[in-house]
Amino acid sequence: MSVAAIILAAGKGTRMRSKRAKVLHELGGEPMIARAIRAAAALEPEPIVIVVGRQAREVEAAAGFSKARFALQEPQRGTGDAARCGLSRIPTGFTGDVFIAYGDMPAITPATLRAFLDAHRKRGAKLSFISIMLDDPAAYGRVIRDGGGMVEKIVEFRDATPAERAVKEINTGFYLVDAALLRSALAELKPGNAQGEYYLTDIVAIARARNESESEKVEAWVAADPAEFAGINSREELANMEAEIRAAVNRKLMQSGVTLVDPPTAYISEQAEIAPDCVIGPNVQIIGMCKLGEGVRIDGTAWLSNVTIGPRCHLKLGVRAEDCVIGEDSEIGPFANLRAGTELAGHNRIGNFVETKKARLGRGAKASHLSYLGDATIGADTNIGCGVITVNYDGYDKHQTVIGDRCMVGCDTQLVAPVKVGNDVYVASGTTIVREVRDGSLVMSHHPQREKAGWMAAWRRQHGDSPDGSLKRTKDH
Repeated sequence: MSVAAIILAAGKGTRMRSKRAKVLHELGGEPMIARAIRAAAALEPEPIVIVVGRQAREVEAAAGFSKARFALQEPQRGTGDAARCGLSRIPTGFTGDVFIAYGDMPAITPATLRAFLDAHRKRGAKLSFISIMLDDPAAYGRVIRDGGGMVEKIVEFRDATPAERAVKEINTGFYLVDAALLRSALAELKPGNAQGEYYLTDIVAIARARNESESEKVEAWVAADPAEFAGINSREELANMEAEIRAAVNRKLMQSGVTLVDPPTAYISEQAEIAPDCVIGPNVQIIGMCKLGEGVRIDGTAWLSNVTIGPRCHLKLGVRAEDCVIGEDSEIGPFANLRAGTELAGHNRIGNFVETKKARLGRGAKASHLSYLGDATIGADTNIGCGVITVNYDGYDKHQTVIGDRCMVGCDTQLVAPVKVGNDVYVASGTTIVREVRDGSLVMSHHPQREKAGWMAAWRRQHGDSPDGSLKRTKDH
């Protein structure tokens, strides 16, 4: 009762008008090939083979499935040839069913595929495929049945007669085939069609021709929801499916107790975990494996990727954060940038135009405005003033800055790493720190203030201005 899987992902996607392979285009924040593989994985196939062609290395990298095997189709001579390439990566001794699907049909659900497998086995079929009924079948391949209602063949639209084109049952391209039957049927394929290609659909007619003793029974399993079988062939279809995915995610979140102030502008990953009583403002993107604790508020125009946010945090307008952790009861923004590796212990304040990178801030530490904190460890209850910079890069290497607990770092301070500042240190404004500061110290590096009396009047005369600046103001007007 074992299952192997072949996912066909070698196509160019000409109608996408793109230099990228079609299956690399993203849906819901991930390449569509990853979605197709995840659905197929619900059948627990072993092995799972991805047939690649255009931009093969990029597709392999995007698959995101460590157990996948890859088969290169070069040149590309149709879906039957692609299936042959995939079958070559399945052990010759494999005797179970082979599931075949397409990498550009990412809306299929695991539940539907499991139901398909159950029906295939219950009916004792040697070859099953999924069909759907459409009022407007367009250019899809038609399912042709005999007088008794049994599947006779699948005819591609270009090769169909007018009577066959009137049929409303179409082939979706999802198959379950006995491995021995698949090997022999693929060997019989011939490119006798309008495209001059090897059609995978022809295996249905081949299996039916052997069906005299019912030993190779062919079944079409009619699925209930045609929407799951929508393919992506154009940018418009890509955008439409993206909108459907996003709307479904948003509905699920609102049903679970999350407030979306403006649902059409909330772009939220299916992998995101958002607790009840969170409030998501307009124009927010939550991408990847984000986790938001209960009561988090995001005012709007935010971009978050793989971020964990503790309960009751408040993200103000214009926050950007990726690959970081924000502890509970923290206040971020407006216009703050938390880069990868940032860790806030909780009760923190990261204010406007503050950038952090690989910065760990202890509980209660804060940087309220206009600072850069990179490769830094900052202790609990430490205050970072305006314009503070950790000077972490020497042109070749990054260096660490360590600031202790309960420190007051004054405005316009530069900490030239590697450097350590102890606990309970007061750093005067305008200081440049180049060596270790001991606990409990006041540190400063002020220069004497000098004055030149009357200098401004001489400066104005030099530039043809009046002593009080009135002539310059007149020229400006």
